[in-house]
Amino acid sequence: MWGAGRADMALGRVAIAPEGLGAFANADADAGWPRSSPLWLLTVAGTVLAFAAGVGADIKPKLAFAAVAAVVLIVIVAVRPLVGGLILVCIVPVVSGLAPGFPVPYVRISEALTGIVGTTVIVATRSRLAVRWDLLDWLLLGYCLAWAGFGIVDAHLLGEHLSMSLWGTVFGQLQFFLIYRGVRVSIRTANERKLAVAAMLVATVPVALLALMQQLRIGAVGRFIDHITGSAPSPAWAGLQRATGPFDNWAALAGYLFPLLLVAASLALAGETGPRKRAFAVVIGLAALALLLTAELSAIICLLIGIVFLGYRFGRGRELTRWFLLSVGAAALVTGPFIGARLTGELSKTAGSGRSSLVPQTIAFRQQVWTAQYLPAIEARPLTGYGVVAPTTISWQYPESEYVTLAMEGGLPLLLLFGALTVAVVDRARRAGHSRDPLRAALGRALVVATIGIVAMDTIWPYMSNGGLPQLFWCLAALALPRRSAWRCRSRVIAAPRAST
Repeated sequence: MWGAGRADMALGRVAIAPEGLGAFANADADAGWPRSSPLWLLTVAGTVLAFAAGVGADIKPKLAFAAVAAVVLIVIVAVRPLVGGLILVCIVPVVSGLAPGFPVPYVRISEALTGIVGTTVIVATRSRLAVRWDLLDWLLLGYCLAWAGFGIVDAHLLGEHLSMSLWGTVFGQLQFFLIYRGVRVSIRTANERKLAVAAMLVATVPVALLALMQQLRIGAVGRFIDHITGSAPSPAWAGLQRATGPFDNWAALAGYLFPLLLVAASLALAGETGPRKRAFAVVIGLAALALLLTAELSAIICLLIGIVFLGYRFGRGRELTRWFLLSVGAAALVTGPFIGARLTGELSKTAGSGRSSLVPQTIAFRQQVWTAQYLPAIEARPLTGYGVVAPTTISWQYPESEYVTLAMEGGLPLLLLFGALTVAVVDRARRAGHSRDPLRAALGRALVVATIGIVAMDTIWPYMSNGGLPQLFWCLAALALPRRSAWRCRSRVIAAPRAST
Protein backbone atom coordinates (compact mmCIF):
# COMPACT_ATOMS: atom_id res chain seq x y z
CA MET A 1 0.00 0.00 0.00
CA TRP A 2 2.84 2.38 0.85
CA GLY A 3 4.17 2.16 -2.69
CA ALA A 4 0.77 2.36 -4.36
CA GLY A 5 -0.13 4.87 -7.00
CA ARG A 6 3.52 5.03 -8.10
CA ALA A 7 4.16 7.39 -5.22
CA ASP A 8 7.50 7.65 -3.44
CA MET A 9 6.40 9.32 -0.19
CA ALA A 10 9.87 9.21 1.32
CA LEU A 11 11.21 11.51 -1.41
CA GLY A 12 8.00 13.48 -1.71
CA ARG A 13 7.41 12.46 -5.36
CA VAL A 14 3.88 11.60 -6.46
CA ALA A 15 2.97 10.57 -9.99
CA ILE A 16 -0.37 8.90 -10.56
CA ALA A 17 -0.97 6.70 -13.56
CA PRO A 18 -4.52 6.87 -14.98
CA GLU A 19 -5.10 3.16 -14.55
CA GLY A 20 -8.42 1.52 -13.83
CA LEU A 21 -10.64 3.92 -15.78
CA GLY A 22 -11.54 1.32 -18.37
CA ALA A 23 -12.56 2.85 -21.64
CA PHE A 24 -11.82 6.32 -20.30
CA ALA A 25 -8.20 5.68 -19.26
CA ASN A 26 -6.29 8.39 -21.07
CA ALA A 27 -3.77 11.08 -20.26
CA ASP A 28 -6.27 13.53 -18.82
CA ALA A 29 -8.97 11.18 -17.57
CA ASP A 30 -8.70 12.58 -14.06
CA ALA A 31 -8.96 16.18 -15.19
CA GLY A 32 -11.94 18.43 -14.62
CA TRP A 33 -13.83 20.36 -17.28
CA PRO A 34 -11.34 23.32 -17.25
CA ARG A 35 -8.88 21.16 -19.21
CA SER A 36 -11.01 21.64 -22.31
CA SER A 37 -10.80 25.45 -22.15
CA PRO A 38 -7.60 26.57 -20.38
CA LEU A 39 -7.63 30.07 -21.91
CA TRP A 40 -11.12 30.75 -20.59
CA LEU A 41 -10.17 29.39 -17.17
CA LEU A 42 -6.99 31.47 -16.92
CA THR A 43 -8.84 34.62 -17.94
CA VAL A 44 -11.54 34.18 -15.30
CA ALA A 45 -9.03 33.09 -12.65
CA GLY A 46 -6.79 36.08 -13.35
CA THR A 47 -9.70 38.51 -13.08
CA VAL A 48 -10.97 37.01 -9.83
CA LEU A 49 -7.42 36.83 -8.47
CA ALA A 50 -6.76 40.51 -9.12
CA PHE A 51 -10.11 41.53 -7.64
CA ALA A 52 -9.67 39.38 -4.53
CA ALA A 53 -6.14 40.62 -3.93
CA GLY A 54 -7.20 44.25 -4.31
CA VAL A 55 -10.22 43.98 -2.01
CA GLY A 56 -8.34 41.95 0.57
CA ALA A 57 -5.36 44.30 0.65
CA ASP A 58 -7.65 47.20 1.58
CA ILE A 59 -9.04 45.25 4.54
CA LYS A 60 -6.22 43.07 5.84
CA PRO A 61 -3.05 41.66 4.24
CA LYS A 62 -3.85 38.19 5.58
CA LEU A 63 -7.25 38.27 3.90
CA ALA A 64 -5.64 39.30 0.62
CA PHE A 65 -3.22 36.40 0.84
CA ALA A 66 -6.07 34.04 1.73
CA ALA A 67 -8.14 35.23 -1.23
CA VAL A 68 -5.25 34.71 -3.63
CA ALA A 69 -4.53 31.27 -2.17
CA ALA A 70 -8.21 30.32 -2.49
CA VAL A 71 -8.35 31.22 -6.17
CA VAL A 72 -5.11 29.35 -6.89
CA LEU A 73 -6.47 26.33 -5.01
CA ILE A 74 -9.70 26.41 -7.02
CA VAL A 75 -7.75 26.38 -10.28
CA ILE A 76 -5.49 23.51 -9.18
CA VAL A 77 -8.37 21.38 -7.93
CA ALA A 78 -10.51 22.09 -10.99
CA VAL A 79 -7.70 20.93 -13.28
CA ARG A 80 -6.56 18.02 -11.09
CA PRO A 81 -9.39 16.75 -8.84
CA LEU A 82 -7.13 14.14 -7.25
CA VAL A 83 -5.29 16.94 -5.45
CA GLY A 84 -8.60 18.06 -3.98
CA GLY A 85 -9.40 14.55 -2.83
CA LEU A 86 -6.06 14.23 -1.06
CA ILE A 87 -6.61 17.58 0.66
CA LEU A 88 -9.99 16.41 1.94
CA VAL A 89 -8.55 13.09 3.12
CA CYS A 90 -5.25 14.24 4.67
CA ILE A 91 -5.46 17.89 5.66
CA VAL A 92 -9.09 18.66 6.54
CA PRO A 93 -9.43 16.07 9.38
CA VAL A 94 -6.10 17.13 10.91
CA VAL A 95 -6.92 20.86 10.97
CA SER A 96 -10.60 20.44 11.92
CA GLY A 97 -9.77 21.23 15.54
CA LEU A 98 -8.15 24.61 14.85
CA ALA A 99 -10.00 27.65 16.15
CA PRO A 100 -11.61 30.20 13.81
CA GLY A 101 -9.10 32.91 12.94
CA PHE A 102 -6.05 30.65 12.74
CA PRO A 103 -4.32 31.26 10.43
CA VAL A 104 -6.90 33.33 8.47
CA PRO A 105 -8.92 35.95 10.38
CA TYR A 106 -12.62 35.11 10.98
CA VAL A 107 -12.33 31.76 9.18
CA ARG A 108 -12.18 28.15 10.39
CA ILE A 109 -9.59 26.75 8.02
CA SER A 110 -11.05 23.22 7.83
CA GLU A 111 -14.48 24.50 6.82
CA ALA A 112 -12.96 26.90 4.30
CA LEU A 113 -10.92 24.11 2.70
CA THR A 114 -13.95 21.82 2.66
CA GLY A 115 -16.15 24.43 1.04
CA ILE A 116 -13.60 25.45 -1.58
CA VAL A 117 -12.24 22.02 -2.45
CA GLY A 118 -15.45 20.01 -2.06
CA THR A 119 -17.54 22.38 -4.14
CA THR A 120 -14.88 22.73 -6.82
CA VAL A 121 -14.41 18.98 -7.17
CA ILE A 122 -18.14 18.32 -7.42
CA VAL A 123 -18.78 21.12 -9.92
CA ALA A 124 -15.67 20.49 -12.04
CA THR A 125 -16.21 16.76 -12.50
CA ARG A 126 -16.95 15.74 -16.05
CA SER A 127 -20.35 14.16 -16.51
CA ARG A 128 -18.90 10.90 -17.83
CA LEU A 129 -16.84 10.51 -14.64
CA ALA A 130 -19.62 11.50 -12.24
CA VAL A 131 -20.58 9.11 -9.45
CA ARG A 132 -24.16 7.96 -9.29
CA TRP A 133 -26.15 9.08 -6.27
CA ASP A 134 -27.46 6.31 -4.03
CA LEU A 135 -29.51 6.11 -0.83
CA LEU A 136 -26.58 6.98 1.44
CA ASP A 137 -25.81 10.14 -0.54
CA TRP A 138 -29.41 11.31 -0.24
CA LEU A 139 -29.64 10.42 3.45
CA LEU A 140 -26.45 12.30 4.28
CA LEU A 141 -27.57 15.34 2.32
CA GLY A 142 -31.00 15.17 3.97
CA TYR A 143 -29.46 14.93 7.43
CA CYS A 144 -27.20 17.93 6.83
CA LEU A 145 -30.03 20.00 5.37
CA ALA A 146 -32.36 18.97 8.21
CA TRP A 147 -29.80 20.14 10.79
CA ALA A 148 -29.60 23.51 9.02
CA GLY A 149 -33.35 23.69 8.51
CA PHE A 150 -34.19 23.10 12.17
CA GLY A 151 -31.59 25.70 13.15
CA ILE A 152 -33.16 28.31 10.87
CA VAL A 153 -36.77 27.51 11.83
CA ASP A 154 -36.06 27.39 15.57
CA ALA A 155 -34.15 30.67 15.43
CA HIS A 156 -37.18 32.29 13.78
CA LEU A 157 -39.81 30.72 16.05
CA LEU A 158 -37.91 31.41 19.26
CA GLY A 159 -36.86 34.92 18.25
CA GLU A 160 -33.13 34.18 18.47
CA HIS A 161 -30.58 36.57 16.94
CA LEU A 162 -27.70 34.36 15.87
CA SER A 163 -24.11 35.50 15.65
CA MET A 164 -21.81 34.62 12.76
CA SER A 165 -20.30 31.75 14.72
CA LEU A 166 -23.76 30.34 15.49
CA TRP A 167 -24.77 30.59 11.84
CA GLY A 168 -21.61 28.63 11.13
CA THR A 169 -22.89 25.95 13.50
CA VAL A 170 -26.27 25.93 11.75
CA PHE A 171 -24.73 25.20 8.34
CA GLY A 172 -21.63 23.42 9.62
CA GLN A 173 -22.95 19.89 9.06
CA LEU A 174 -23.04 20.48 5.31
CA GLN A 175 -19.25 20.15 5.32
CA PHE A 176 -19.65 16.40 5.95
CA PHE A 177 -21.65 15.98 2.75
CA LEU A 178 -19.07 17.99 0.77
CA ILE A 179 -16.28 15.83 2.20
CA TYR A 180 -18.05 12.57 1.44
CA ARG A 181 -19.18 13.50 -2.04
CA GLY A 182 -15.91 15.27 -2.88
CA VAL A 183 -13.79 12.23 -1.99
CA ARG A 184 -16.10 9.85 -3.87
CA VAL A 185 -15.85 11.98 -6.99
CA SER A 186 -12.13 12.76 -6.90
CA ILE A 187 -10.59 9.44 -5.73
CA ARG A 188 -11.42 7.29 -8.75
CA THR A 189 -9.06 4.38 -9.31
CA ALA A 190 -7.74 1.57 -7.13
CA ASN A 191 -4.26 3.12 -7.16
CA GLU A 192 -5.62 6.50 -6.11
CA ARG A 193 -7.54 4.86 -3.28
CA LYS A 194 -4.36 3.16 -2.05
CA LEU A 195 -2.52 6.46 -2.22
CA ALA A 196 -5.28 8.22 -0.28
CA VAL A 197 -5.31 5.59 2.49
CA ALA A 198 -1.50 5.68 2.78
CA ALA A 199 -1.48 9.48 2.92
CA MET A 200 -4.27 9.43 5.50
CA LEU A 201 -2.19 7.20 7.77
CA VAL A 202 0.98 9.23 7.26
CA ALA A 203 -0.94 12.39 8.22
CA THR A 204 -1.38 10.96 11.72
CA VAL A 205 2.37 11.22 12.38
CA PRO A 206 2.49 15.00 13.07
CA VAL A 207 -0.72 14.70 15.09
CA ALA A 208 0.72 11.94 17.28
CA LEU A 209 4.09 13.69 17.66
CA LEU A 210 2.37 16.92 18.70
CA ALA A 211 0.36 15.02 21.33
CA LEU A 212 3.53 13.32 22.59
CA MET A 213 5.45 16.59 22.85
CA GLN A 214 2.47 18.11 24.63
CA GLN A 215 2.62 15.33 27.21
CA LEU A 216 6.37 15.70 27.67
CA ARG A 217 5.97 19.49 27.94
CA ILE A 218 8.63 20.17 25.38
CA GLY A 219 9.23 23.89 24.94
CA ALA A 220 6.16 25.99 24.31
CA VAL A 221 4.17 23.22 22.61
CA GLY A 222 1.38 23.40 25.18
CA ARG A 223 0.91 27.15 24.76
CA PHE A 224 1.07 26.76 20.98
CA ILE A 225 -1.71 24.16 21.02
CA ASP A 226 -3.86 26.33 23.26
CA HIS A 227 -3.32 29.23 20.86
CA ILE A 228 -4.20 27.43 17.62
CA THR A 229 -7.19 25.57 19.09
CA GLY A 230 -8.52 28.33 21.32
CA SER A 231 -8.76 25.94 24.28
CA ALA A 232 -7.78 26.21 27.92
CA PRO A 233 -5.04 23.94 29.34
CA SER A 234 -6.41 20.47 30.02
CA PRO A 235 -6.56 19.19 33.60
CA ALA A 236 -3.66 17.09 34.86
CA TRP A 237 -3.81 13.47 35.93
CA ALA A 238 -0.86 12.11 37.92
CA GLY A 239 1.17 15.14 36.89
CA LEU A 240 0.42 14.63 33.18
CA GLN A 241 -2.01 16.43 30.92
CA ARG A 242 -4.45 14.46 28.81
CA ALA A 243 -3.20 14.82 25.25
CA THR A 244 -5.29 16.90 22.85
CA GLY A 245 -2.91 17.32 19.91
CA PRO A 246 -4.18 19.86 17.35
CA PHE A 247 -7.70 19.69 18.80
CA ASP A 248 -9.43 21.59 21.57
CA ASN A 249 -10.35 18.46 23.51
CA TRP A 250 -8.80 15.07 24.24
CA ALA A 251 -12.03 13.37 23.15
CA ALA A 252 -11.68 14.94 19.69
CA LEU A 253 -8.13 13.56 19.38
CA ALA A 254 -9.31 10.13 20.52
CA GLY A 255 -12.18 10.27 18.02
CA TYR A 256 -9.76 11.11 15.20
CA LEU A 257 -7.42 8.22 16.07
CA PHE A 258 -10.09 5.59 16.79
CA PRO A 259 -11.22 4.78 13.20
CA LEU A 260 -7.70 5.17 11.85
CA LEU A 261 -6.35 2.50 14.18
CA LEU A 262 -9.21 0.17 13.24
CA VAL A 263 -8.41 0.71 9.56
CA ALA A 264 -4.73 0.01 10.25
CA ALA A 265 -5.60 -3.21 12.08
CA SER A 266 -7.88 -4.29 9.25
CA LEU A 267 -5.19 -3.58 6.65
CA ALA A 268 -2.62 -5.54 8.64
CA LEU A 269 -4.96 -8.51 9.02
CA ALA A 270 -5.75 -8.41 5.30
CA GLY A 271 -2.06 -8.27 4.37
CA GLU A 272 -2.48 -4.86 2.71
CA THR A 273 0.30 -3.00 4.54
CA GLY A 274 2.58 -3.00 1.49
CA PRO A 275 6.34 -3.52 1.42
CA ARG A 276 7.15 -0.86 4.02
CA LYS A 277 5.96 -2.77 7.03
CA ARG A 278 8.38 -1.11 9.44
CA ALA A 279 7.18 2.34 8.47
CA PHE A 280 3.60 1.14 8.84
CA ALA A 281 4.37 -0.22 12.32
CA VAL A 282 6.02 3.06 13.40
CA VAL A 283 3.03 5.11 12.23
CA ILE A 284 0.53 2.87 13.99
CA GLY A 285 2.65 2.72 17.14
CA LEU A 286 2.72 6.51 17.37
CA ALA A 287 -1.04 6.73 16.79
CA ALA A 288 -1.75 4.08 19.45
CA LEU A 289 0.50 5.87 21.95
CA ALA A 290 -1.28 9.16 21.27
CA LEU A 291 -4.65 7.50 21.85
CA LEU A 292 -3.48 6.09 25.18
CA LEU A 293 -2.27 9.52 26.23
CA THR A 294 -5.75 10.94 25.74
CA ALA A 295 -6.94 8.54 28.47
CA GLU A 296 -10.32 8.51 26.69
CA LEU A 297 -11.56 5.20 28.04
CA SER A 298 -14.57 4.85 25.75
CA ALA A 299 -12.42 5.05 22.60
CA ILE A 300 -9.70 2.79 24.03
CA ILE A 301 -12.15 0.09 25.13
CA CYS A 302 -14.08 0.16 21.84
CA LEU A 303 -10.82 -0.02 19.92
CA LEU A 304 -9.62 -3.08 21.82
CA ILE A 305 -12.94 -4.87 21.34
CA GLY A 306 -13.02 -3.88 17.67
CA ILE A 307 -9.52 -5.19 16.97
CA VAL A 308 -10.34 -8.54 18.56
CA PHE A 309 -13.54 -8.75 16.48
CA LEU A 310 -11.62 -7.96 13.28
CA GLY A 311 -9.08 -10.65 14.14
CA TYR A 312 -11.76 -13.32 14.26
CA ARG A 313 -13.49 -11.82 11.23
CA PHE A 314 -10.31 -12.35 9.19
CA GLY A 315 -9.82 -15.84 10.64
CA ARG A 316 -6.68 -14.87 12.54
CA GLY A 317 -8.10 -14.70 16.04
CA ARG A 318 -5.48 -16.80 17.85
CA GLU A 319 -2.53 -15.07 16.21
CA LEU A 320 -4.04 -11.67 16.88
CA THR A 321 -4.83 -12.52 20.50
CA ARG A 322 -1.17 -13.40 21.12
CA TRP A 323 0.15 -10.18 19.61
CA PHE A 324 -2.67 -8.25 21.22
CA LEU A 325 -1.70 -9.39 24.71
CA LEU A 326 1.95 -8.53 24.07
CA SER A 327 1.02 -5.07 22.79
CA VAL A 328 -1.26 -4.39 25.75
CA GLY A 329 1.53 -5.41 28.12
CA ALA A 330 4.02 -3.10 26.42
CA ALA A 331 1.53 -0.23 26.40
CA ALA A 332 0.76 -0.80 30.07
CA LEU A 333 4.44 -0.39 30.92
CA VAL A 334 4.61 2.95 29.10
CA THR A 335 1.28 4.50 30.07
CA GLY A 336 0.29 2.37 33.05
CA PRO A 337 0.65 5.07 35.73
CA PHE A 338 -1.28 7.57 33.59
CA ILE A 339 -4.16 5.20 32.76
CA GLY A 340 -4.16 3.92 36.35
CA ALA A 341 -4.57 7.44 37.69
CA ARG A 342 -7.41 8.01 35.24
CA LEU A 343 -9.21 4.85 36.36
CA THR A 344 -8.66 5.66 40.03
CA GLY A 345 -10.09 9.14 39.55
CA GLU A 346 -13.11 7.78 37.71
CA LEU A 347 -14.01 5.04 40.19
CA SER A 348 -13.11 6.69 43.50
CA LYS A 349 -16.01 7.92 45.63
CA THR A 350 -16.27 11.52 46.76
CA ALA A 351 -17.41 12.55 50.23
CA GLY A 352 -21.18 13.00 50.52
CA SER A 353 -21.86 11.29 47.20
CA GLY A 354 -24.33 8.42 46.94
CA ARG A 355 -22.75 7.18 43.72
CA SER A 356 -21.71 3.56 43.52
CA SER A 357 -17.98 2.96 43.09
CA LEU A 358 -18.82 0.85 40.02
CA VAL A 359 -20.24 3.90 38.20
CA PRO A 360 -17.55 6.24 36.77
CA GLN A 361 -17.70 9.83 37.94
CA THR A 362 -18.10 11.22 34.43
CA ILE A 363 -21.08 8.93 33.76
CA ALA A 364 -22.73 9.89 37.04
CA PHE A 365 -22.21 13.59 36.28
CA ARG A 366 -23.67 13.24 32.80
CA GLN A 367 -26.67 11.35 34.11
CA GLN A 368 -27.34 14.15 36.58
CA VAL A 369 -27.08 16.83 33.88
CA TRP A 370 -29.32 14.93 31.46
CA THR A 371 -32.10 14.15 33.95
CA ALA A 372 -32.10 17.55 35.63
CA GLN A 373 -31.66 19.86 32.63
CA TYR A 374 -31.76 18.35 29.15
CA LEU A 375 -34.51 15.73 29.29
CA PRO A 376 -37.13 18.19 30.65
CA ALA A 377 -36.17 20.64 27.89
CA ILE A 378 -36.46 17.93 25.22
CA GLU A 379 -39.88 16.89 26.54
CA ALA A 380 -41.07 20.48 26.09
CA ARG A 381 -40.17 20.55 22.35
CA PRO A 382 -39.80 16.94 21.17
CA LEU A 383 -40.50 17.53 17.47
CA THR A 384 -38.46 20.64 16.69
CA GLY A 385 -35.85 21.04 19.40
CA TYR A 386 -34.21 24.40 20.04
CA GLY A 387 -31.72 24.81 17.22
CA VAL A 388 -28.22 25.97 18.08
CA VAL A 389 -29.18 28.05 21.13
CA ALA A 390 -29.98 26.20 24.36
CA PRO A 391 -32.88 27.50 26.49
CA THR A 392 -32.20 29.51 29.63
CA THR A 393 -33.26 26.58 31.83
CA ILE A 394 -29.99 24.81 30.94
CA SER A 395 -26.94 25.96 32.88
CA TRP A 396 -24.47 23.33 31.65
CA GLN A 397 -24.07 24.22 27.97
CA TYR A 398 -22.50 20.93 26.87
CA PRO A 399 -24.99 18.12 26.09
CA GLU A 400 -22.22 15.49 26.58
CA SER A 401 -23.93 13.10 24.14
CA GLU A 402 -24.53 12.99 20.40
CA TYR A 403 -28.09 11.80 20.90
CA VAL A 404 -28.94 14.57 23.36
CA THR A 405 -27.34 17.05 20.95
CA LEU A 406 -29.52 15.80 18.08
CA ALA A 407 -32.68 15.94 20.20
CA MET A 408 -31.84 19.49 21.24
CA GLU A 409 -31.00 20.57 17.68
CA GLY A 410 -33.96 19.07 15.82
CA GLY A 411 -35.98 16.86 18.12
CA LEU A 412 -37.09 13.33 17.34
CA PRO A 413 -37.12 13.77 13.51
CA LEU A 414 -33.42 14.65 13.39
CA LEU A 415 -32.62 11.80 15.79
CA LEU A 416 -34.47 9.31 13.57
CA LEU A 417 -32.77 10.62 10.44
CA PHE A 418 -29.38 10.18 12.09
CA GLY A 419 -30.34 6.62 13.00
CA ALA A 420 -31.36 5.85 9.42
CA LEU A 421 -28.07 7.31 8.18
CA THR A 422 -26.12 5.11 10.59
CA VAL A 423 -27.98 1.98 9.46
CA ALA A 424 -27.30 2.86 5.82
CA VAL A 425 -23.58 3.27 6.50
CA VAL A 426 -23.37 -0.12 8.24
CA ASP A 427 -25.29 -1.81 5.43
CA ARG A 428 -23.14 -0.34 2.65
CA ALA A 429 -19.91 -0.97 4.59
CA ARG A 430 -20.94 -4.58 5.20
CA ARG A 431 -21.38 -5.04 1.46
CA ALA A 432 -18.01 -3.43 0.79
CA GLY A 433 -16.48 -5.94 3.23
CA HIS A 434 -17.29 -8.68 0.69
CA SER A 435 -15.59 -6.87 -2.19
CA ARG A 436 -13.08 -8.69 -4.38
CA ASP A 437 -10.74 -5.74 -3.94
CA PRO A 438 -8.79 -6.62 -0.74
CA LEU A 439 -8.20 -2.97 0.16
CA ARG A 440 -11.86 -2.06 -0.20
CA ALA A 441 -12.87 -5.18 1.74
CA ALA A 442 -10.50 -4.24 4.58
CA LEU A 443 -11.86 -0.68 4.65
CA GLY A 444 -15.45 -1.94 4.62
CA ARG A 445 -14.92 -4.28 7.56
CA ALA A 446 -13.11 -1.59 9.54
CA LEU A 447 -15.92 0.87 8.78
CA VAL A 448 -18.56 -1.53 10.09
CA VAL A 449 -16.69 -1.98 13.37
CA ALA A 450 -15.91 1.74 13.64
CA THR A 451 -19.56 2.71 13.09
CA ILE A 452 -20.80 0.31 15.76
CA GLY A 453 -18.13 1.58 18.14
CA ILE A 454 -19.08 5.18 17.45
CA VAL A 455 -22.73 4.38 18.20
CA ALA A 456 -21.62 3.36 21.69
CA MET A 457 -19.13 6.22 22.12
CA ASP A 458 -21.71 8.81 21.06
CA THR A 459 -23.72 8.14 24.20
CA ILE A 460 -21.20 10.04 26.34
CA TRP A 461 -19.79 12.64 23.90
CA PRO A 462 -20.99 14.19 20.60
CA TYR A 463 -18.24 12.69 18.45
CA MET A 464 -20.12 12.92 15.15
CA SER A 465 -20.86 16.65 15.31
CA ASN A 466 -17.42 17.92 16.34
CA GLY A 467 -13.94 18.08 14.90
CA GLY A 468 -11.70 15.12 14.22
CA LEU A 469 -13.89 12.05 13.91
CA PRO A 470 -16.73 12.98 11.50
CA GLN A 471 -14.40 14.52 8.90
CA LEU A 472 -12.27 11.37 8.86
CA PHE A 473 -15.26 9.05 9.10
CA TRP A 474 -16.90 10.38 5.95
CA CYS A 475 -13.58 10.22 4.10
CA LEU A 476 -13.31 6.53 5.02
CA ALA A 477 -16.91 5.93 4.00
CA ALA A 478 -16.27 7.50 0.61
CA LEU A 479 -13.14 5.39 0.09
CA ALA A 480 -14.71 2.13 1.22
CA LEU A 481 -17.99 2.26 -0.65
CA PRO A 482 -17.99 1.33 -4.36
CA ARG A 483 -18.22 3.98 -7.04
CA ARG A 484 -20.82 3.61 -9.77
CA SER A 485 -20.42 5.77 -12.84
CA ALA A 486 -23.61 7.63 -13.71
CA TRP A 487 -22.49 7.94 -17.35
CA ARG A 488 -21.95 4.21 -17.74
CA CYS A 489 -25.35 3.46 -16.19
CA ARG A 490 -27.01 5.79 -18.69
CA SER A 491 -25.03 4.17 -21.49
CA ARG A 492 -26.39 0.74 -20.63
CA VAL A 493 -29.95 2.02 -20.49
CA ILE A 494 -29.60 3.58 -23.94
CA ALA A 495 -27.76 0.63 -25.44
CA ALA A 496 -30.34 -1.98 -24.39
CA PRO A 497 -33.19 -0.93 -26.70
CA ARG A 498 -30.74 -0.32 -29.53
CA ALA A 499 -29.48 -3.90 -29.24
CA SER A 500 -33.01 -5.28 -29.20
CA THR A 501 -33.85 -3.60 -32.47
